[in-house]
Amino acid sequence: MARTGQQYLDDLARDAREIWLDGEKITHPLEHPQLVEGARSIARVYDLQHEHADEVLFPSPLTGEPVNVSHIIPTTLADLQRRRRSFEITAASTGGMMGRTPDYLNVTFACFAGASSVWARRGNEQGAANVVAYHELMRDRDLSTTHSIMNPQVDRSKPEADQAMGEVSLHKIGETESHITVRGARMLATLAPFADELSVYPGSDIRPQDGRYALAFAIPMSTPGLKFICRDSYTKQRSRVDYPLSSRFDEQDAVVIFDDVEIPKSRVFLDGDTVGYSEVISDTGWRGHIMHQAFTRAWVKLSFAFGMGHLIANTTGVVRFDHVQEKLGQIWSMAELTRSAIVAAEAGARTDQHGVFYPDDRPFLALRGEMPKWLPRCHEILQLIGGAGFMATPSEADMRGPLKDEIAKYYQAGGADAERRIKLFRLAWDYVGSDLGSRSELYERFYLSDSWRMTALAYTLSDKTFPTSLVEQFIG
Repeated sequence: MARTGQQYLDDLARDAREIWLDGEKITHPLEHPQLVEGARSIARVYDLQHEHADEVLFPSPLTGEPVNVSHIIPTTLADLQRRRRSFEITAASTGGMMGRTPDYLNVTFACFAGASSVWARRGNEQGAANVVAYHELMRDRDLSTTHSIMNPQVDRSKPEADQAMGEVSLHKIGETESHITVRGARMLATLAPFADELSVYPGSDIRPQDGRYALAFAIPMSTPGLKFICRDSYTKQRSRVDYPLSSRFDEQDAVVIFDDVEIPKSRVFLDGDTVGYSEVISDTGWRGHIMHQAFTRAWVKLSFAFGMGHLIANTTGVVRFDHVQEKLGQIWSMAELTRSAIVAAEAGARTDQHGVFYPDDRPFLALRGEMPKWLPRCHEILQLIGGAGFMATPSEADMRGPLKDEIAKYYQAGGADAERRIKLFRLAWDYVGSDLGSRSELYERFYLSDSWRMTALAYTLSDKTFPTSLVEQFIG
């Protein structure tokens, strides 16, 4: 059933895992000062579902207990709209800064389970049954799950199985009646310190001869042989006035090492089927469903950026300049086009061949190429609007210290007193200029693949019938 934040934290405290951060082995994230605030932010997400229970909880088909609607296999427009409302509530709690809150993978596995017949192809009925069972487990235990779907960057000029003699990419090395054994590495397990389980599923195409790399499964974070190597922590151990985002919203990213890890066969979804490795992404409807979640979060984040830009411009008075209004109009337009695309995708949804209500993915495909450009552009626009004001931001200790009267006098703005102005600029700088802000920009550029490839894919998948007919009437 739907967990509370405290239940999530209690489960996290009991569940040891091997996390490496700055040369230190960490088994319990709640005991580490650079991880505990991220865990508390995820706990807040779990609490929100109870505060908005009428909007975002529905009875589990198995137990009847309330579970989050992000787990639903949608069959109606109302299901999509209610699911989207859940995405909005979750994203708003972080201003869209945490991209891998649990709803991301909830949607993924609901999609996979709803199209289990795709997993069952070529005699993989047991793997398909495992997918369905895992979706039910995620839903009814309300798990927080991370994933690692890409192999490490060794030599992108070669197929993954040929890089570093084939020993770096995750691959199968053995099998018994009860389990398979895997070795290698995967990236990037965002949310690794705060997840209950790790999932592996296809992230790219694979060659027919590379069956031992064609794997999909899910296992607990505490599974023996799993090691997670984190990048530097971007958590600032400072007050929320000084770092309102970095003090709590670093979701972390990690490379996963599989040191001869045994995967129970009941947790294996795909093993050796190189054709299925491509089909489970292309034929399950994953694209439309995951973009429904991703672009709802992106809309919230664009709205957050617009709100910051609007308040900065009005606080300092630069809003009177038409070039500033034009820049703010750019951000508003991005947000409104995103909102409109979500509504259009829902309005054009239809029941697919699996009996699942599938969003019209055409507006999402257009966004998928543009969003990696839009969000970084928002960073640039906020920098241009705020200007040198970002450098005039004393700390909370300064505001409360011996110079507080001078700060109150000399840091005031036409639209706010000194404290409000400083808080606003520190928030915006944490968004565009801190370690976390820079990571966020990089994440937005690449987490749904790069914009160039996705824009090309949008062209490839586009329906060209009507456009070409307009031309053919004149030249045909």
